[in-house]
Amino acid sequence: MDAPKELITEEQLDPKQVTLFLKAQSAIELSNYDYALSILHNILKEEPTFLKGREILRAAQGARWRTSGKKGKSLLPGGMMKVKNKIKKDPLGAIEEIEKKLDSDPYNVEANTLFYEAFMALAIPEVATFGLETIREGHPSNSKNLHKLGDHYLAQGDGTEAAKIYDQIVQSDPSDGDARKKAKDASAQATMAKGGWGLADRSFKDLLKDQDEAQSLESAARIGATKEQMEAQLADLGAQYSDDPQNLDVVKKIADLYERLEDWENSASYYEYAFSLSESDETLQRKAEDAKDNLRAQKIKNLESDIEGGGDEVEDKKAQLDELKNASIEQQIKEAEIRVERNPTDPQLRFDLGAHLFTAGQYREAIPHLQKAKNNPHIRIRSMLMLGRCYDEMKMYDLAVSSLNDANGELFAMDNTKKEILFNLGLVYNKLGDKDKSLESFKEIYNADYDYRDVAKRVEESYS
Repeated sequence: MDAPKELITEEQLDPKQVTLFLKAQSAIELSNYDYALSILHNILKEEPTFLKGREILRAAQGARWRTSGKKGKSLLPGGMMKVKNKIKKDPLGAIEEIEKKLDSDPYNVEANTLFYEAFMALAIPEVATFGLETIREGHPSNSKNLHKLGDHYLAQGDGTEAAKIYDQIVQSDPSDGDARKKAKDASAQATMAKGGWGLADRSFKDLLKDQDEAQSLESAARIGATKEQMEAQLADLGAQYSDDPQNLDVVKKIADLYERLEDWENSASYYEYAFSLSESDETLQRKAEDAKDNLRAQKIKNLESDIEGGGDEVEDKKAQLDELKNASIEQQIKEAEIRVERNPTDPQLRFDLGAHLFTAGQYREAIPHLQKAKNNPHIRIRSMLMLGRCYDEMKMYDLAVSSLNDANGELFAMDNTKKEILFNLGLVYNKLGDKDKSLESFKEIYNADYDYRDVAKRVEESYS
């Protein structure tokens, strides 16, 4: 078959494939992973650019790999040489073989790198990205892959994502001068893209009117721009806004700067205005809603601080705080429900709604949304963590242990998410009366982070 160039969505599948895709998702819910993999491989053979299908496939591969105890059966280094040689002659055939290899080791660095190379050979960079992002998920500290991913985003003109990747590298290794320089280049590219400037035949400096403007933009693009630099940018943009208040790019930049300054009220106002100027850009609407969430959180924090300070009005402020918290979570749930109604197949929106319902103590209502969200590999771990906490709150401890163990089994690095999973796992085991497994979970954190919550106290007291 001829190599396709465009991504396709679930809505573009033929009716038979839609039916099969739904069966695959149902099979995953029932932990029938072999059946789900078989269906998904067949769909992707016919529709190799169905990215959502690949994301679901990778999630199913990860779940099957974990539950079947095949962690030790990883691909051997260099074991993909035949596939690598096939990429130039038959990239689609190579991709099929790579996916089958990933059934047994879904986060394998070599296989996912070849996945990336095969889709780049087909000139389909959007799907190629998924290979590098899969490595990032399984091996978040792999600097070589992060550099490759950042370079890929930069080459595709996505300076915003590239800057995030390079920032991650610099945070882990401040001495990485190459990543630091590329982070600045990526931020500059993102700034130019927001302004609608062409990159094809003009250099960064050529795009600007004079050296003073170049210095101003470069300062704004730097990582960790100071408050003074951002306020100077706001002054410049304010003048542009006065001349043309319907300039969408200017309004978005102002909203973004207020967001970075944590001026949530102004940020929400400008994002809402930007949304009204745009052709119903949901990203801008979401930004406005997030800013409102942050504004409510800021008001709650200020009230809590006032209460801690004491005074004659403490009781009144406590009542105000309770009222504000309740109103805040109700509004968040309402907004999240509207977003889910608009796009019921978006796992991220499902996760957001589930998270708000969890915060409101509506654990039973949160569960179905979190179960749907975990099919997305990018939020799978967080979804399983929150599901475990829902089961815990409902005293369904066996299900809580199962969900938390599943989440823990898919994380390799001892990051904050893994620590939170292990900590909650330890608490649930303790409720079940399994002191040994509870202590084992706490010890795993203790070995990596002595200061995490009260694990040191829990572990050390077990020896006394």
